[in-house]
Amino acid sequence: MGIITTIKRWVKAMWQKDAKNTFKVDTIESDLMKIARDNWMRIYQGKPPWADKDKGIRAFNFAKKLCNETARLTTLALGITVEGSARADWINGFMQDYISHMQTDAVEKACAFGEIILKPNGNGIDYVLPWNFLPTHEENGMVNGGIFFDYYHNTEKNRYYTRLEWQRFEETEGMRIYRITNRTFCSDREDVIGRECRMKDTVWADLEEDVAYEKIEKPLFSVFKMPITNNIDLESVSGMSFFSNALHELESLDVAWTRLYDEAYDSQKITFLGDMLIDEPGKPVRSQYDAAGAKDKAGRELPRYVRIIPGSSVGDEYHETTVSMVTDQRIQGINHWLNMVGVKCGYSTGQFVLDGRTGAVTATQVEADDRETIQTIKQIRDALQSATDGLLYALDKWADIYDLAPVGVYEANYDFGDITYSFEEDKARHWQYVQAGKYPLWRYFMKFEGMSEEEARAVVAETQSENKMEQGLFGEE
Repeated sequence: MGIITTIKRWVKAMWQKDAKNTFKVDTIESDLMKIARDNWMRIYQGKPPWADKDKGIRAFNFAKKLCNETARLTTLALGITVEGSARADWINGFMQDYISHMQTDAVEKACAFGEIILKPNGNGIDYVLPWNFLPTHEENGMVNGGIFFDYYHNTEKNRYYTRLEWQRFEETEGMRIYRITNRTFCSDREDVIGRECRMKDTVWADLEEDVAYEKIEKPLFSVFKMPITNNIDLESVSGMSFFSNALHELESLDVAWTRLYDEAYDSQKITFLGDMLIDEPGKPVRSQYDAAGAKDKAGRELPRYVRIIPGSSVGDEYHETTVSMVTDQRIQGINHWLNMVGVKCGYSTGQFVLDGRTGAVTATQVEADDRETIQTIKQIRDALQSATDGLLYALDKWADIYDLAPVGVYEANYDFGDITYSFEEDKARHWQYVQAGKYPLWRYFMKFEGMSEEEARAVVAETQSENKMEQGLFGEE
């Protein structure tokens, strides 16, 4: 772990302690989960604990690819529309940007770190990573209260500002209310939270220091987490990394990859020379074993594949060798561990291999072979839809609180792409529909040939015109 990363994580840990002291509240996230999340972060960044320069074990970071592919399948052709009223139209205005964030990085980070918190901020949506959120309350296995961390640096004053925002439910005089409390801090150093300062002297001057709302049934934020049971802390509601069940397999995969990499690197021809063949008698014996910068007796530089045998007593030692590669066996080993990682994470057997999959031709066959993959992605999509429902509720309530849009009902519609979709199979099926007269030819051209509606209709009209002319000429004959 780099020293800068270490310092930043230490600072955030200190700020969490300051947050608990400020609001006099304890966290419901255990130290075990903090340690596990720190480990997941290092693995995702390509700095796993098993990478060892001295032992020659490199990190090839398949965890990153695994999270990326899982996020891609989860958000494939994702569509979310909110309809029903002017309020629904206002909420729907956030959806395109939301979908973009989900597809580009938010879902991938949730896969890597176990969860991501979605929070409206009045002008948009914040995508809060777990280390910028301190859960304080839960109900029925769901987080419904916590402290958010926000920061900025005033370069003109060279001051660092931190805002702690605590959202939670409270019982007051027999009434359940939702309370949001803000505290701001200022420091001339990045590594300390500093002293409490007036909020009106910060960029958060428009926010209320303390406010309570009635008729709020759900938290004004939503947590999207992986649908994986927590087996690190059995009483924790924190999310688990998507690859948390395959850490040993990821380590073995890196070892297998390292062996293939080293073998390929060392596979060049090697020529061994006695140092007396290149040195004049009476000169000091060479201490290096390679030929970097070495020259023969004529002053010519030696090739890089030459290795010098120091301390030669005879001076005429010379032989060549070429390292034999067992690439096929190495790839078999890599494929084994790739497969094990995929299976341990909920993918079908053979989902990840170096030399491609075979036997899957039609969408029906793919669906049969990929049953586990489909089920896993379906579970993550369900979790994403549930989290989005929570976000839509929060947006709706913020519109009520700040009168951002007229009161009205809304209905969310979700559309996810088919992960078994085959373009060629779909194209052939639609062509059959065209031939049977059940699908317009111009729509076929638009869907499968990339034409605009105007171009497609023009081609169809031209074809029909030519067919009529040919029929007319044939009739005259």
